[in-house]
Amino acid sequence: MDIIGLFNQTITIASKSGYNKQGRETVGTPLSVSARVQVTSKRRLLPNGSIVTIDVIDYLPPATVIVLDDKVTYDGNDYKVFAKYTAVDDLGQANHLKVELIKWQAT
Repeated sequence: MDIIGLFNQTITIASKSGYNKQGRETVGTPLSVSARVQVTSKRRLLPNGSIVTIDVIDYLPPATVIVLDDKVTYDGNDYKVFAKYTAVDDLGQANHLKVELIKWQAT
């Protein structure tokens, strides 16, 4: 089975475009992307000793352009990209992206 067939949910991705006069993050125009969304409560221990809860894991097509701090919206909730990994197949080709998201908190 082709993994692309599993991307049966839709998310929107908006790239971070900068900061406004008040110092808050601003984002660009959102783009809809097919994905597989998994809600979770996975925890990550950071080098400084603090713990971050990963709220959602998205699986995306390998050609999707997404970077850290992008804003992702799914099911009416906003998230920020915390980590991104590229999964490869047995031939070394990119198979899909795994993106970990945390709840969006505008700074």
